[in-house]
Amino acid sequence: MNHRTSQRVYSDIALDNWLMRLQDNWEKQFTTKAIDAGRRLYRDGTIRQVELGADDAIVHIRMPDGADVYVVLDWSGPKIDVRSSIEDAYERQILACAALYEIEELVVEEAAALPPEVKTPSTKVEGEPEEDETEPSSSETPPPPSVTTSPTARDLVLKFSSVDAGLALTAVWRSSDGREERALGPQAPSADRTTAEEREALIRLASSARRDGFRYQANSTRYELQQLDRLPGFVRTDLRRWKQHFTIEKDADVDVLARGVREVDIAVEIEEAMLGGDLNINWKLSLGSSRLTEKERRRLMRRIDEGLVLLPGRGLVRLNRSQAQAIAETGDSLAVVAGRAPRYLLFSFFAQEAVKLELSSELQAWRDQLFHPDPSVNGAPQFLRSYQQHGVHWLQHIFACGCHGLLADEMGLGKTLQVLSLLSIQKISNKPSLIVCPASVVPVWQQEVSRFFPEMRTEALGKDQNFVTKPDKDILWLASYTQLRRHRSLLDAVEFGYVVLDEAQFIKNPDAKSTQACMSLKAEHRLALTGTPLENRFLDVWTIFRFLMPGLLGLRRRFEEAIMEDGPAAMARIRTQLAPFILRRTKKEVAKELPDKVELDLVCPLTDLQRSEYVRIASEGVSRFGDNLPAGMRENAMGLLTLLTRLRQTCCDPGLLPWMTTEASQSGKLNILRDRLSEILASGHKAVVFSQFVSLLDRAKGVLKSEFPNVALYELTGKTLDRQKPVAEFQSAKGAAVMLVSLRAGGSGITLHAADYVFLLDPWWNPAVEAQAIDRVHRIGQRRVVFVYRMITAGTIEQRIQRLKADKRELFEQAMGGATTGEDFTSHYRSLSELTDLLDDSSRTELETIEA
Repeated sequence: MNHRTSQRVYSDIALDNWLMRLQDNWEKQFTTKAIDAGRRLYRDGTIRQVELGADDAIVHIRMPDGADVYVVLDWSGPKIDVRSSIEDAYERQILACAALYEIEELVVEEAAALPPEVKTPSTKVEGEPEEDETEPSSSETPPPPSVTTSPTARDLVLKFSSVDAGLALTAVWRSSDGREERALGPQAPSADRTTAEEREALIRLASSARRDGFRYQANSTRYELQQLDRLPGFVRTDLRRWKQHFTIEKDADVDVLARGVREVDIAVEIEEAMLGGDLNINWKLSLGSSRLTEKERRRLMRRIDEGLVLLPGRGLVRLNRSQAQAIAETGDSLAVVAGRAPRYLLFSFFAQEAVKLELSSELQAWRDQLFHPDPSVNGAPQFLRSYQQHGVHWLQHIFACGCHGLLADEMGLGKTLQVLSLLSIQKISNKPSLIVCPASVVPVWQQEVSRFFPEMRTEALGKDQNFVTKPDKDILWLASYTQLRRHRSLLDAVEFGYVVLDEAQFIKNPDAKSTQACMSLKAEHRLALTGTPLENRFLDVWTIFRFLMPGLLGLRRRFEEAIMEDGPAAMARIRTQLAPFILRRTKKEVAKELPDKVELDLVCPLTDLQRSEYVRIASEGVSRFGDNLPAGMRENAMGLLTLLTRLRQTCCDPGLLPWMTTEASQSGKLNILRDRLSEILASGHKAVVFSQFVSLLDRAKGVLKSEFPNVALYELTGKTLDRQKPVAEFQSAKGAAVMLVSLRAGGSGITLHAADYVFLLDPWWNPAVEAQAIDRVHRIGQRRVVFVYRMITAGTIEQRIQRLKADKRELFEQAMGGATTGEDFTSHYRSLSELTDLLDDSSRTELETIEA
């Protein structure tokens, strides 16, 4: 607080009147915001002069900007009327609060000089010599209220006690004979029964309480300090200052607060319940060698999010951050499963290193069993490859332990066959099973059943076939995600033996109706299949495991917060939780006989038309949206994404732009594709050409028909009704052939291993989707080395996309065995021009050298 230089003008009557008024809590007449701002203004020493009248006051203030203002306080009525030279109502409130704090200080300092009987009124100017007192006229001031002294001298006694909310202060008057009377509230003596000295004490109490953070509680007529972090310092230091002015009494619990904050040690004792295989969870909390009581434990757990907790008799305690997070995440998990605690939730505890885990011998044995399957149990068909037999054995083991799993083998390793083998040897009596997959993949399951397990009865969920019209128990239902959503109203009436989600990344959006339909399925065993469990973000994994084992990864909100705030540490915990329930093998690991896959970046030049159009679109984009990419995405995401799409279309073929009509020869990529295919097709090879732009495939088709009229040409896009027909014809075609495939339509459910060349006409944002498409060719059954060409236009946005793909590939790989965080391109590029500008020739030459 700055040194005060204010001039103070007041009379004895004014001092006495304001002394009585200030016993009320005047702060309640103002907003908290105005009080805080007024207190700062007061502390900065801005008050220049105080003129204190009997019912009003004029206070002059010099503002921080140097302006001199005044505020008039009229307290002749029940409330304070505020007038000022400043017109803004809120600023007037601030000035009034600053003035009242200054008046409060004046009264506290000067009230001690009041005589026991009121003198004839006089006016004093602090710092000036006193003048002879003269009798004022009766019109100047009203007669003062009578002031008496108590018949018996009384002390103001302050009683401190520790309560749930913090530190409580009760003020009482104590007479010399020991009698006590409340000093505050309705039961307190009226003003005409208190002396000036007593009123001074009350004002000093109010001032001290406000300064040290106490707030008056009208319902309990006491002050409370509820800022728990201030308690130790107040008890150790500030309370000594109070003893200079007041009689202090305190409970023994108050002294405990001086110890400061102590951390609680925590352990969790877990044993298996008698029925149902659920867990009994017992949290053990202690301070040193003393165990917290059940009441204290419940209080601490209820207020765990508050950080500090006051336990009467023990003082201030807290859990450290990692312990609090462990308890919170466990509570989240139990909330997801409605208070139950399935055995798999143990892995939520195993991930919490801050918590000591005490398992019963039965649960310890169960955990050891989960990590060490019995090798003698199998029974899988002999025609399976060895790694496929291991996959069936792993699934049997996971289900036998009461858990559910994610089979995340790389594309082409036979996940379909492993699942059908499991269903053929380990049926659930009197319960049907269900496989949910994309509509395009339903025929693949039907073909695999017909080929390997013809005795297995299957039905496709549809308009005329559903669980009610055909309630057979010994049946395998096949349903698309769309059909399942349409039949959601029937799901409560049936419980399945097995529910399998194929291409489980389809439920990556937890808010989608198809995802919610999957979540409502009831099954004894649940299984997810996908070679790309992480397409864009870690929420994809959370959603899959929300289906498999609800509660294992807690609530969605806290999961996303943990990834955002803790990054690698959070992923390390998640990896620990998921490790026993994911089986992932790559072709390189298990399919030794599969030929190599050679991936090359094919750098394509821009034609003059492409170059000029690209530069024009990029320049206009920066002018329209500004150069701040994150801000642009927040304010106009759709417009920016449209701009990026136009740039990518220009890189592929300017004829894709809605406003241009050009020859295919204006596309550098189509020129390169024609030249490369000329040699490949002449040698009798087959090639698959992928693009996300169907219109680009149409343009490529025109070029290929013109250049290679005798070569068989096939198409597979979203418009293809019978997907299997062009696939089968391409696979069986003699000699050279080309298949044009839209990236999304051909990303799953087909086999194209007759080809050994793959062209990706345009880089896809997501490497997982791209890899999924490539693996249509590089899969079991392939006998030749597969060459994959990514066609990249040098120096353009496509180069930046390649960098993003490298990061996303690392993200996916680390999600299965590492830790990082995944973010979109705004995290990599802060300016729009950095993302879209065309590099100069030297930069493009360097790019060609690096990526060749």
